[in-house]
Amino acid sequence: MSTASASRLSRVVTAVGLGAVGFGLVSVALRETFGFSVSYTFVTLVGLLAVAQGLRAVSGRRRTDGEATETGDPELRYRVPTPGDDFDRLLGDTTGWSLRNVSRRHDVRDRLHRAAVDALVTYEHCTAEEARARIESGAWTDDQVAASLLSDSVPSPPLRLRLRRLLTRESGFAFRVARTVDAIHAVQEGRR
Repeated sequence: MSTASASRLSRVVTAVGLGAVGFGLVSVALRETFGFSVSYTFVTLVGLLAVAQGLRAVSGRRRTDGEATETGDPELRYRVPTPGDDFDRLLGDTTGWSLRNVSRRHDVRDRLHRAAVDALVTYEHCTAEEARARIESGAWTDDQVAASLLSDSVPSPPLRLRLRRLLTRESGFAFRVARTVDAIHAVQEGRR
């Protein structure tokens, strides 16, 4: 069957189908068209026509070849390091009392000290020497825990605070680092 005759047949079938649907709608709307009413016989006839049309569609579908859509490979997402990942790794390696962990604790303290100096210079508008002096004296923050981490001249936190910290699962060093980071952030936001 040529493409032109298949197209013509498709148009004829579509026109007949539309005509039948239109006739059916008019018959239902007027209740009695051409002397018969919507009864059991009419409903059966419509059902048989629907089954015949369904079988014709299934038969036509069986003769066509199925085609699968080819999908490409999904794109792989490029992983960009998050700022602070290396600091978090360094902080995670500070648990325990091995010589390597003690060295890493000094590295963490040095990085926090540099960050505090930078924050004071940038947000408190002082020189680097003034910032170092304020950090050494503990005057850069109101948080005694943060001040004692960055300076040896600041006394340790009160005993009640150290005892309360023992009830948490966090290490003492990690607790002091978190408080120091919060204090540096407070300087940056002008909350000190």
